[in-house]
Amino acid sequence: MIGKWHLGHHGSYHPNFRGKNSLGNLLPGKQRSLCKRIPLTCFHYYYGIPYSHDMGCTDTPGYNHPPCPACPRGDRPSRNLERDCYTDVALPLYENLNIVEQPVNLSSLAQKYAEKATQFIQHASTSGRSFLLYVGLAHMHVPLPRTQRSAHPQDQRLYGAGLREMDNLVGQIKDKVDRTAKENTFLWFTGDNGPWAQKCELAGSVGPYTGLWQTHRGGSPAKQTTWEGGHRVPAVAYWPGRVPINVNSTALLSVLDIFPTVVALAGAGLPRGRHFDGLDVSEVLFGRSQTGHRVLFHPNSGAAGEYGALQTVRLQRYKAFYITGGATACDGSIGAEQHHEPPLIFNLEDDVAEAVPLERGSAEFQSVLPEVREVLADILLDIAGDNVSRADYTQDPSVTPCCNPYQTACRCQTN
Repeated sequence: MIGKWHLGHHGSYHPNFRGKNSLGNLLPGKQRSLCKRIPLTCFHYYYGIPYSHDMGCTDTPGYNHPPCPACPRGDRPSRNLERDCYTDVALPLYENLNIVEQPVNLSSLAQKYAEKATQFIQHASTSGRSFLLYVGLAHMHVPLPRTQRSAHPQDQRLYGAGLREMDNLVGQIKDKVDRTAKENTFLWFTGDNGPWAQKCELAGSVGPYTGLWQTHRGGSPAKQTTWEGGHRVPAVAYWPGRVPINVNSTALLSVLDIFPTVVALAGAGLPRGRHFDGLDVSEVLFGRSQTGHRVLFHPNSGAAGEYGALQTVRLQRYKAFYITGGATACDGSIGAEQHHEPPLIFNLEDDVAEAVPLERGSAEFQSVLPEVREVLADILLDIAGDNVSRADYTQDPSVTPCCNPYQTACRCQTN
């Protein structure tokens, strides 16, 4: 696993230990032998940042809005009063359980990820072993690194330069696959959310998914909201001879489908005794089906409503909002939280901009509403009857990732 993890960095929550909580606390020396003995329970190798790369200071802060300061040096106190900036702990770069660079140099991070990824692919190919490589890119999240920009005027914009760097990183991984295991390797590229509007020109574009109903009432309909501009992301599947080329699919898929699909392609089975929201969508990826999900549910992810609560139901072409609200926009405005009963329902085939909801008195609305209410009741019942995870979020100074606590901002550089 290379890149952003963001599921915990301490003890059993570290990628090298992930999945082994139930076996008790393990000494680092037992890590590799246990991974071999119980496959698919942990990552044999990890290289990356344990969370988002804006969650710590660096000496090369990159471009952010508002700008964040560099890490303090010497005996200067940490400047932790800057809005939206993490300045108390220097951003760590891990290799397995060891911090190898702190603070990390964001300007060279993409190339380091590319080198580690291609080395791993080459090693797996040479040894004849099958492999799973997950790369959680820092792009296109802020801060955007201070990359070498092109001489072409159209590439001078910061976001465009960062996008070209990401394209180059992905290209290096694809080229290595093409040279080593092209016929036997499946590449799946996707994003996890729409642009972060409050970052202004560093945020990217929502394209046609403009959430006009919300923008007319204030705030952003992008990241942190359940509007299409927040949740709808592009995806590319590549497998010569298996995935048809130059084909677009209209199937409704989810990032949650990655896990069951990869497990199925590996010839393994899903664990029993738990519920999975994802589907094996290999038939869609191989061009043999256009049937994905009939229903998806969108939880609140930072804008209006209770964090994590289900607030939007997607039913085929229809999308029903029980709670609406805008995230912070570039101009600082925020859309007010509004509750809707009956819900606002949009027909996304006719209205991808989510501009005008169906008239409540229309035959189309009256036909869809009972189905929406039925599937919402089903998912709430499913959640109530499922297993509950209880993560340990205890705050303790000992969990701070620090290679050298005797230096300001935990500074260390190794080879």
